[in-house]
Amino acid sequence: MSSASTTHTELNHFDEQELVTLVQNGNTEAFNPLVRKYQEKIYNLIYQRVGDRETAKDLCQEVFLKAWQALPSFKKRSTFYTWLYQIAVNCSVDFIRKRSKQIVFACEELPQNGDDVLPMLQLQSSPCQILEEEELGHIIRKAVHQLPSGQRRAFRLRYFHELPIKKIALRLEKSESTIKTSLHHARQRLRNMLGPYLQNEHHTWYRET
Repeated sequence: MSSASTTHTELNHFDEQELVTLVQNGNTEAFNPLVRKYQEKIYNLIYQRVGDRETAKDLCQEVFLKAWQALPSFKKRSTFYTWLYQIAVNCSVDFIRKRSKQIVFACEELPQNGDDVLPMLQLQSSPCQILEEEELGHIIRKAVHQLPSGQRRAFRLRYFHELPIKKIALRLEKSESTIKTSLHHARQRLRNMLGPYLQNEHHTWYRET
């Protein structure tokens, strides 16, 4: 039986390596069982790293899209899940880097000495650098979580989901001027909370569990 004529029901009986081979041979339907098998695992992995459900959903879709595009060159030197897991980690790290830069630079006066921030935000991929970036992402999530509800929702939509002011106003049913004011106050609060951390000064709020 050719790969092109394999039915949906029959695909469920193929093992992982056979499904990968089918996809590489042109059977696009064979990718669906792989998505169903690992979608929840990949989503949970990403959510643990980024701390936002909508972002995790978006990144999960991005991971499978990247996997689909790269699968023809997959050499099967590892299991499919190990390969997929690394794609998910890379997507998460890229998102954390991008978001951390956006949020830090959104707080215009944070910190006064910009040289203290730059080493943390350089786009390198050493293990130490990734750990620093993940720690910064964790601290930012904690800081954003402490914002008042209105400021937090506006800030998440603006800097996590990259929505324009007009769409945020429509979604939150507020005026654009109100959203701008909320974002201004949110940036001020975050500047005050993140300043000590970024300048390696002691501050109790981000050390609390």
